[in-house]
Amino acid sequence: MTPRLALMIGGIAAVVFGLALFVSPESMLAGFGVVAPASTKVLARDVGATLIGLGVINWMARNASGEAVRALLVGNVVVQALELVINTYEIVAGDLPGQAAPGLLIHLVLGAVFIFAMRSTSSRA
Repeated sequence: MTPRLALMIGGIAAVVFGLALFVSPESMLAGFGVVAPASTKVLARDVGATLIGLGVINWMARNASGEAVRALLVGNVVVQALELVINTYEIVAGDLPGQAAPGLLIHLVLGAVFIFAMRSTSSRA
């Protein structure tokens, strides 16, 4: 997995999920079994805006190299790892319904994409 491809995949995924949260938080959250009161919709839109920004950063930096690309890949791994940990905890604690469990797979796959890309950068060094 090349860093360029990983950043493109991550960028597209972040923009797609970000737009869904930003434009239609109720529908997106309902897919995970979460009822969306006003405060939840506000936070979902904020997360959507952040994801769109991350997606733009990943896309625009897809040709980066050296230390810059390593920093981008590590940052993306951190995002996916933290999401995986907190969402797993929320499901186990009952704060998120079990219906949200398939979302964990998204974090696992994206995390793996970025880790494989990081490994390819270190093997070229």
